[in-house]
Amino acid sequence: MTGSLTESNGGKASSPRYYIKVLGKAIEIINAMGRVGAGARLSDIADACHLDLATALRILHTFERHGWVAKDARTKKFKLLVGSRQYRVGYAQLCGGLPFSDAVTHGLVEAARIALVELFPLDNEFDAERAIEHARWMIREKVDFAIECQLHSKIAPVLADMFAKARIPTLAIDIPQPGALFFGPNNYTTGLTLGEAAGGFVHKKWRGGLDQVLVLEAFAAGAHTHSRITGFLEGLQRAVRAPGVRRVVRRDGKGTEEDGYNVARKFFREIKPRKRVLIAAVNDISALGAVRAARELGREQYTGIVGNDLSPAERVLAEIKDVGSPFIATICVFPEEYGKKILSIILRWLRNEQVPPTTYTETALVVRENVDEFLVRTRLP
Repeated sequence: MTGSLTESNGGKASSPRYYIKVLGKAIEIINAMGRVGAGARLSDIADACHLDLATALRILHTFERHGWVAKDARTKKFKLLVGSRQYRVGYAQLCGGLPFSDAVTHGLVEAARIALVELFPLDNEFDAERAIEHARWMIREKVDFAIECQLHSKIAPVLADMFAKARIPTLAIDIPQPGALFFGPNNYTTGLTLGEAAGGFVHKKWRGGLDQVLVLEAFAAGAHTHSRITGFLEGLQRAVRAPGVRRVVRRDGKGTEEDGYNVARKFFREIKPRKRVLIAAVNDISALGAVRAARELGREQYTGIVGNDLSPAERVLAEIKDVGSPFIATICVFPEEYGKKILSIILRWLRNEQVPPTTYTETALVVRENVDEFLVRTRLP
């Protein structure tokens, strides 16, 4: 039959042409690490699987990126983090390589290892179609629970319907999903805090004068993250009476550094050089793009920028500490603590214990006056 994967010998697809060599090598590595248990050096894994060091390292690095393998910085040994567990949990992360997402993933992987939960990390890569594909995969695998972290509010109802029909309970990180437990910051209150901090900056730096407000949003994220901007504008208007506080321009910074840079650069070119501008970005990555644009065009003295999430921490803290930088404040959401808290909620749910539908994360305002405290924290081993 055309298109069939079965053959006459018992209905199995045993032909070598169906065999994926690189996948076979990856499985060999998993099996070898499973036998070791406590961890193994790169050379030992390569020898056990009859692989050259470069190939073994690339496969192990890929596993590490997806949270399947961890490398001990002291011993240099690799340890398998997935295996036979009491519960099976699917986790579709926002985007691998993004500091915030990597911190959440690392925390979840470690929490799952300690709790003997089999975690299946997947990478949505900011892509709506990929998020739907990963939901289908989790449903096919019949996971006990699904964790969704994805940007597009428009597909949240689609994912909700898929998981509901499969009777798989879900938890959504940062972007709400109908029927799912929610874990993330209270966006309105964090925005309010940032707005009040920005108002203090306006009084101190510009004696209460303000000409324009630029908002760098992520339109795809929908109303939930928009509430952070609503809070920001409310907090700012409480503190500042200048006419410019109501001259608000909203642009789609898409939550990326490059888009934040391009949008801010275009905006600066549209206004007079000495206009005093506050920029509120949906996250710190896009805020850093706006900082770069202000610096290139010599607008630092007339610009104040706030972000959200303290990620990437080192770059953001360095900017806030620099008295010449326009980056004035952000909100720390402690993503490294998400994992253990999320897994605790999931385990309670699976054990039929009562859990709240919404869990707000701890947050803290980061400004120049307290930046050293966060610098010390991020440098801890």
